[in-house]
Amino acid sequence: MTIDGAILAAGFGTRMASPIPKVESVVLGETLVSYPWRALLSLGPRLGTIHVVVRPEGFLRNPGLVDPSGQEPALVVQQVMDGTWGAVEAVATSDRFLGGKATHLLVVNGDGPLLDEGLLEQFAVLGEAHPGFLCLATAELSDPRGYGRIIRNVDGEVVDIREESRASEEEKRIREVNAGIYLIPRDILLSAVAKIPPDPVKKERFLTTLVSRVVSGGGAVHTFPMTPECMLGVNTQEELARVTALLRERINRCHMERGVTLWDPSRTDIGPKVEIGAGTVIMPQTVLEGKTRVGPSCRIGMGVHLADTVVGSGVTVRDFVVATESRLGDGSVVGPFSHLRPGTDLGEESHLGNFVETKKTVVGAKSKVNHLSYIGDAEIGSNTNIGAGTITCNYDGYDKHRTWIGSGVFVGSDTQVVAPVRIGDRAVIAAGSTVTTDVPDDALLLSRAPQEIRPEGGVRYHRRREKRSEGKNGRSAPKKKEIE
Repeated sequence: MTIDGAILAAGFGTRMASPIPKVESVVLGETLVSYPWRALLSLGPRLGTIHVVVRPEGFLRNPGLVDPSGQEPALVVQQVMDGTWGAVEAVATSDRFLGGKATHLLVVNGDGPLLDEGLLEQFAVLGEAHPGFLCLATAELSDPRGYGRIIRNVDGEVVDIREESRASEEEKRIREVNAGIYLIPRDILLSAVAKIPPDPVKKERFLTTLVSRVVSGGGAVHTFPMTPECMLGVNTQEELARVTALLRERINRCHMERGVTLWDPSRTDIGPKVEIGAGTVIMPQTVLEGKTRVGPSCRIGMGVHLADTVVGSGVTVRDFVVATESRLGDGSVVGPFSHLRPGTDLGEESHLGNFVETKKTVVGAKSKVNHLSYIGDAEIGSNTNIGAGTITCNYDGYDKHRTWIGSGVFVGSDTQVVAPVRIGDRAVIAAGSTVTTDVPDDALLLSRAPQEIRPEGGVRYHRRREKRSEGKNGRSAPKKKEIE
């Protein structure tokens, strides 16, 4: 059995009132459509191609749909926006599907981030046991308004799905509704191409019509119950916030069950691909997204934002640190108020402190950059101390250049290192220096203007300021006089 997936992502999403396509709205750092994509990937060896149905203009940005094996979606353009059956028919008539070996098509909605992977596995098992059945998911709702109702005969068999616009008052009281997930055998799918008529009221062709067609042809329809939460979709910004809250609760619960301490789960946002080791403590207002991995026994402070960042074991990330595409070695200490830009690689037990910014920089084991520094395009050895206010001048207005600082180096405060330059092992750079040439191992570099003291110069300076103040208050200003 081979199952192709179909993600319906061609809706306009007009009620979102946003120029961003609905399925590209972001939920915990991931696009809305990426959630059903990952759910389909959970089918493993049974899965063939995943088709994503898009509008004629397609996606405006990268939707982030790539699996670990490198599979990318087969984008299917729904040329005529004529309803859900039009979307499925676009897949059924595509070269990729017709030329493939899929025995079934599993249809899911692109705006359903709460889709349960276990449900899709059960769908697959049912399809294997009954390969000729049309299978669909249903749910019992206390308020079924707006959903298609499941119509059953006296024997409890499904005979139709009644859209609310066509339902009688009695049918509207039915609480079992269509959840919008279908497993369709290939022969049923292909036999219905160009044979589903438009709804007389809405003038659209609905996938739900396939149910009555299968039943009238003597086929069997099997339903699979799911929880109401799992079928929730997104049509408004309010609904986007609602599903985000439910996903946050679901994801955070899983991490806590695995030994992660969250001070306030309601104010901690963790993406679906993030991994966290047991014994780690995370304070509120923290955001972990993308492929971030946090090792065991770490402490993540308040207001931290980590994206696609690898954090080793026993790491302390103090308050208000931002790190993107970086690596923090075991036992390192970062922050508060540090900014690690892409390419930062901190060695074991290294320190990156207050208001320090790094970019494409390697910091060796036990080295420290603790205060008010910018280190970009640099490589620092082990046991080196970088003083406060140090800057690597890596950009000449046209190109970026690298700086190499060896091991055991002491760099004094307020130093500018003009790249490209190398500072040898155990070198000492005096505070206030500007380094423009290579410094040998064990050398001392001083680069300062001679200090000059002018007796009584301070007195003359303050007198001059007083005279200027008098001029500003309406009196005649004194002529500018050079103070010697």
